[in-house]
Amino acid sequence: MTRPDSPSSAVSPEASGAPTDSGGWQRLDDPAAARVLADAYTRQFFEPFIYRERRVSDVARELGVSTNAMLYRARQFQRLGLLVVTRTEARAGRAVQHYRASSRRYFVPFAATDAATVQALYEESLDNSRRSVLDALTRAWGELADDPRWFGLYTAGDERGLHSHVLLPFPPPQPPSRGGAGLLDALLGDAFPALWDNTTHLHLRPEDAKALQRELRDLHRRFKALSVPDGERHLLRLTLVPLPTDSSLPRE
Repeated sequence: MTRPDSPSSAVSPEASGAPTDSGGWQRLDDPAAARVLADAYTRQFFEPFIYRERRVSDVARELGVSTNAMLYRARQFQRLGLLVVTRTEARAGRAVQHYRASSRRYFVPFAATDAATVQALYEESLDNSRRSVLDALTRAWGELADDPRWFGLYTAGDERGLHSHVLLPFPPPQPPSRGGAGLLDALLGDAFPALWDNTTHLHLRPEDAKALQRELRDLHRRFKALSVPDGERHLLRLTLVPLPTDSSLPRE
């Protein structure tokens, strides 16, 4: 039996004539529509309408583009069945239309994208957050570097091998040690912004790796629930991935 929310049973807006807001997945087989969600640059113009009623002028101001440029995008998304006009606000001069995404959920089949490989699709669509993280880190490190002579890579290890290799805008306050303070621990002080960037290799039993996976999920959910409209914006990326046994990446 086909599940109600499976891709094969999703109803397109062209077929239903209404937004698919019943919990199903709107399937995008049209390459032009699929490209809106598969391309990270284009998707940024569509995301503000999911699943909220928005005016084009408000979205344009939010994204830092002209109203005409945003109106062009909105009309393009509407032609592709991705946006619907929810209401028209009468006013002196031109009436103002309010838009909303045609569905709460979308499914873009890999075959509908322009990507030649899964990695290409990842880089085109999902990996935009990595570039955003790098941009934000570069800006933050630059603001913290009081003395550029100490801005650089700090690598440390002992008889057991490498245990720290980080980019820092200042020298760490004390030598790092296994089980002791790490090179990034200086950032935990109240004088510094809430900033953290750490990549490490762990050798874990399968059950411990699964426990870590679930704790990362719970950590994300716990702090997402604390988000407030007037809070300071932060970008969080959590990544955990198993490495193949023949990986050429350096081991710690």
